Amino acid sequence: MTSRRKHKKTAQGLGLTERELALAELLDEVLDELRWLQILGYANQYHLNRVGGIDEAERDRILEAATRAVDKDAKVHEWRERLGRVKAGALHVKRAMARARRDQDQGVVPPAPPTPVSRVRAAAELEGEETA
Repeated sequence: MTSRRKHKKTAQGLGLTERELALAELLDEVLDELRWLQILGYANQYHLNRVGGIDEAERDRILEAATRAVDKDAKVHEWRERLGRVKAGALHVKRAMARARRDQDQGVVPPAPPTPVSRVRAAAELEGEETA
């Protein structure tokens, strides 16, 4: 287990909060555990077929059906894709921050962010156009 300070620094470096990083780590662990449970399930099924005296053809049909059911569910694939999007977003933020730091170190002045136009000001400008 890493120290809280190190965990916080890692999260900030990825553009995440500590909770978001913890969630991503937990999801990664859950997916790994789920895979392991699936492997154990298949191993148990194989062992049962072998000890139970089921012939190879029947065993193969059962395993193929189980494989199709797991692949059809696709929940694990969806979870991995979602985790990949979270990690990709964090990497994008980290790279943008590194670019901004590098630009700042080189003296490049970033463009000023656009100023938001308030609704009142926008309405006043529209009214001014209508009366003109």
